Amino acid sequence: MNYESDTFQDYESITIDELKEQTNNLLDRVTEKQHPLRVFMNDGKVLLLFPQDLLAPICDSNFRLILLSAMRYAMDRNTYMPIVVADYIKRHRQFLDDKFLVLATDDIRRQLEDYAECDPNSNLWRSLLDALKAEQEERATRQARKIRLCPVCGKPLEVMSITSNRHSPGGFDVIARCQNCHSNYEWFCDKDGGVTDIKEHFFG
Repeated sequence: MNYESDTFQDYESITIDELKEQTNNLLDRVTEKQHPLRVFMNDGKVLLLFPQDLLAPICDSNFRLILLSAMRYAMDRNTYMPIVVADYIKRHRQFLDDKFLVLATDDIRRQLEDYAECDPNSNLWRSLLDALKAEQEERATRQARKIRLCPVCGKPLEVMSITSNRHSPGGFDVIARCQNCHSNYEWFCDKDGGVTDIKEHFFG
């Protein structure tokens, strides 16, 4: 991550054993006094214990618009801003919501279609576009692989194949099999994660 290395150094530090022994007292300090704590685990990892309110700035629904505005501002700029904004979005893309990914990819695609020849950072935006599209595909595939139950016996279905749908860009056709009753099923998962009802699949 690309945050300041000493961002959390001023927070009080405790061990995991201290947290176990004084759970209620320490949680009260964190939640009521807004006092974050660094928790050192036995395996050397460090966790940050903090009140949910600290996430308010990035959980705010306007954060998406602010980030999009920063990206749009950075386009066509021949300064340090394009790489700062593009790298930030690329690093944290897994935490950005689906709507941001849709809006950002549309903006970048239009930018490349209209101004690629004169934009000094076209390769930068193309790289970001590829990363965001890959994230969208990963999310769609993840949704497609979510366990669904056999409509006949109720046992979990085993996904056999996931293929891109020719008629719906970003969508996937899923074929799964019930190992209990030996039936095959199919469904469609669109690029936004929506899925259709299960129907029986016949090979051949």
